[in-house]
Amino acid sequence: MQKLNQASTKQKGAALIIFAVIISLVILSFTFKNLNGKQLEALKKDKTAKALFEAKNALLGWSVLRGITGQPGMPGQLPCPEDTALIGTANEGTALTNCNSALPVVGRLPWRTLRIGDLRDGNGDKLWYALSSGFRNAPINSATNGQINVNGTPNAAVAIIFSPGVFLAGQNRPIPTNILPPQVADYLDLTNNDGDINFTSTGPAGTFNDGLMLVTQGELFQLVERRILREVRGDTTQGLVRFYVANSSNYPFADIDNDGYVNVAQLAGTPSYQGINNTDPDNLFFNTALKNILVSNNWMPLINYQITADRQFVTLTLNGQSLSVP
Repeated sequence: MQKLNQASTKQKGAALIIFAVIISLVILSFTFKNLNGKQLEALKKDKTAKALFEAKNALLGWSVLRGITGQPGMPGQLPCPEDTALIGTANEGTALTNCNSALPVVGRLPWRTLRIGDLRDGNGDKLWYALSSGFRNAPINSATNGQINVNGTPNAAVAIIFSPGVFLAGQNRPIPTNILPPQVADYLDLTNNDGDINFTSTGPAGTFNDGLMLVTQGELFQLVERRILREVRGDTTQGLVRFYVANSSNYPFADIDNDGYVNVAQLAGTPSYQGINNTDPDNLFFNTALKNILVSNNWMPLINYQITADRQFVTLTLNGQSLSVP
C-alpha cells in the first residue's frame, strides 16, 4: 500500500513538473512572439524612415543638378509624379513629362527618373509623392514659395514624400497596371487624397496611417542658391572668372539698373550678365544656355554684387549665403 502511495505521489509530482514546463514554454513562446513582433515593427519603421530620407535626398539632388550638361531643366525644378502609362514596362518609374497644375499633383514617386531603384517602405509599398504648383516652369528662384499646406501651416512644403502604410477599411489595392493604375484614395488617407492644397501628418487610429517626409522651400533653395552663386562666379569658360581672365585681370563693375550691362565705376549692385556692351563678344560673361537659365528665372536681381575699389575681390550674396571671388 505504501509503495502504491509512493508511486502515486511520484506520478503527481512528475505531472506537476510537466505542467510547469508546459506553462513555462507557453509563456516563453508568447514573450518570444511579442518580442519578435516589436522587433519586426521597429525594422519596418527603420526601413520606411531610410526610404523616405533617401527619396528626399534624391529629389533635392535631382533639382540642384538641373541645367548642367546632360541634365535638362533649371535649378529648383522638381519632377512630376510617375507616368502610370508606363507601369509594367521597362520604363516603369519614369516621371510624367508634363504635370503643370494650379494644385499639387499627387502620384507615385518617379524612382527611375531619380535613379534610386524601385524604393519601397517597410511594408513593401512604393512611395507616393505630392508636388506643389510653381516648380515646373520658369521663373523658379528663391522667391518661389511652396503651395502645400501641412497641418494648417501655409506654404509648409514644396513637395511631400509618403509611405502609404497598410491599407485601411474601404481601401482596395489590386496589383496596378497601366490600364488600371493605382488610385490615390486607396493609398493615402483623409485630406491627403482629396486633391486640394491641404495635407496632414496625423489622424484618428483606423482612418490614418500615412508617413510623411516634407521637402521645404528653405531646404531646396539653400542648395540651389549655392549652385547659382558658383555659376555666377564661374571658371575660365564663363562667369566672373572668365571676365577676369579675358579683361586686364580685373573684375567687372556692378549693374545698378538691371539691364544686364556693367555700369562703370559702380561698386555695388547686381551681377552683369551681358558684359560691357553688346558689340564686344569677348565681354560676354556666360554661355547662352546658362545665361538663359539665370535670366528666365530672375536670379540676377536677387544677387547682391559688391566689388572692392581695386576690382580684385568680389562678394556675391544671395538670400544670406555669400561667396567670395576669387
